[in-house]
Amino acid sequence: MSFAIKKHIKLFRSEIVNFHWIIWIFTKIAQELCLNKLMSQLITHDSDIRRATWKMIENQSSLMTPDVKILDELDICGEVRADIAVINGHLTGYELKSESDNLDRLPRQIEYYSKVMDYCNLVVAPNHLEQSLEMLPGFWGIYVARTSQRGNVFLRKYRSAHTNKTRVDPYSVVQFLWKDEALDVLRQYGLSKGLYNRQRSYIWERIVQNFTLSQIRLIVRIKLKDRQNWHDESNYCNSAN
Repeated sequence: MSFAIKKHIKLFRSEIVNFHWIIWIFTKIAQELCLNKLMSQLITHDSDIRRATWKMIENQSSLMTPDVKILDELDICGEVRADIAVINGHLTGYELKSESDNLDRLPRQIEYYSKVMDYCNLVVAPNHLEQSLEMLPGFWGIYVARTSQRGNVFLRKYRSAHTNKTRVDPYSVVQFLWKDEALDVLRQYGLSKGLYNRQRSYIWERIVQNFTLSQIRLIVRIKLKDRQNWHDESNYCNSAN
């Protein structure tokens, strides 16, 4: 075989190798893109967890009483917001943590949820489960948000919530009331004289002094269910006016 023929054969083989190498590279790129797409579908986002939590709540007959009210982003003492609150014969809160969230604020959220909620729940992506278990009080319930292969988020109960028997603070609970609502409560019992120009904190304190914790819980639930103008931002300030 001549030198020229050998040279052409060697070049041809080299081109074949290069061709297969290019095919391999494109195959790996395609696989990576498919994997990234799949992973993006499996990641739990806040909006997906919120929808799944609403669906779970609506499917629980024990929660869906005739007078139930379900709220997103319920302010707690001007410090944190309950992602979802269910108001019926109890006040139940759900804090949501998606895969992209961190748990930096969770201790403070636990503190304030526990001051006002009869039942507290954490709905958490699997990557936060272990750490959150170390942080949560024993009476908190936990749901794990998982994603099916079709990209649908569903919840699995890890443990049930128990009644918050010891941490509820009456002064924190009464802060759900707007000033006019608090004055209306005192007016119904003949206790509002001289209070109309007082600060909201003083009015809240008068309620705490004159009603038991059970009564305050009931009063607050009734007022929250009856409230209409939820978007009046003047009532959501941190000041006590």
